[in-house]
Amino acid sequence: LAFAVVGKAWCDNNFPDGYMTDSIRALHDFEFIHDYPELTSGAFADDFYYYQWGRDMREQGMVSQEAISDERADVYTVYSEVCGIALSPQTTPQIILLCERAATDATYANARVKNKYQRKRPFATFHEASLTPWSDDEEASTFSYPSGHSSRGYMFALVLCTVMPEHTTAIMDRAQRYARNRVICGHHWESDIEASLLLAATVFANIVCLPEYQAQLALARAEYNQRLVADAGQVQANNAPSAKDIS
Repeated sequence: LAFAVVGKAWCDNNFPDGYMTDSIRALHDFEFIHDYPELTSGAFADDFYYYQWGRDMREQGMVSQEAISDERADVYTVYSEVCGIALSPQTTPQIILLCERAATDATYANARVKNKYQRKRPFATFHEASLTPWSDDEEASTFSYPSGHSSRGYMFALVLCTVMPEHTTAIMDRAQRYARNRVICGHHWESDIEASLLLAATVFANIVCLPEYQAQLALARAEYNQRLVADAGQVQANNAPSAKDIS
């Protein structure tokens, strides 16, 4: 694909190849992602608790608004609020390329596990409307375990921590909230997002030391530092006294 070359600029409507080669992917069957808890099992109690919790949280306006916003937003805009800079394909193409290539690997792994288990989504299991009923037909036609949104969100978070480690706590806090908002929507069980974190972390561990990842990481870090300098200069210019103030 167009973005197999390290450092090539990002372009809208194109998705890059991942970092994992076919030979690396062939090593993984992801059997460590065990089967989800059945409705009649004791282990399902945690999923049922969080499903009820999610329904209760929908009554809280700010919480439900964020859950709906996360449902619609590009994941990089979600992390812009905690990274100190605005992330986008236009303003930070090298950072986005780094994240998207890793997210491709997470999506591949997630799809393999999801198609294996084919779990029904919570709102569909209980024949209820989700927080976003306009998307219920589409959501019900796909599987729940693990959460694809959460796998992608966690992968973005893990990658961003390698670019800007000083924001690790804020990034991972937001990643947790992003994933938990899928529970609030009624689209995922708690065990779905737990499995997605394990999946993303495992894939990340397999790509973070690859030469291609490290080369793109160097470009992303340089871009991040340039943005910090540029933003600081803009703030300084905005705060500079005017000629009228001096006089």
